[in-house]
Amino acid sequence: MARPESSNDDLLWSRMMTLFASARDSMFTILLRHELTPPHGFALTMLHEGPMRMSDMAARMTCDASYITSVVDRLEETGLAERRTSPTDRRVKEIALTPAGERVAGEVRRTMTSPPAAIDRLTVAERRALAALMAKVVPDDEVVADAFRIPPSRV
Repeated sequence: MARPESSNDDLLWSRMMTLFASARDSMFTILLRHELTPPHGFALTMLHEGPMRMSDMAARMTCDASYITSVVDRLEETGLAERRTSPTDRRVKEIALTPAGERVAGEVRRTMTSPPAAIDRLTVAERRALAALMAKVVPDDEVVADAFRIPPSRV
């Protein structure tokens, strides 16, 4: 099937990416306030689900365990996370958020998962129409409810 004008597709995609970039920039602002980087933000949001072993964090972030050590060290330095002995195996250390870390992680997650304010510019009917169009682009079985889902494995 022939595609419609590519410039229209490019503009459509640019508009969609603008919405994502706005959320991303808001997340960066939160992280910068705490002198953190995006990997720290990803770690915070994972830990918001509960304590994790560093090896599990590395697997989920698809990076080397030694890198996670530096990420966790920084979260500890800023008072957002702490290393704890696992309640099920005292030989294992888990990383858990502090109350301050819970607050920052919640703020980051809300920023990345809340609908953009631009949606408010649409009427109810326009929102329904947009929802119907987006359902054709992204079928229900492909919708990602969690922006912080586990990424695909490294190849």
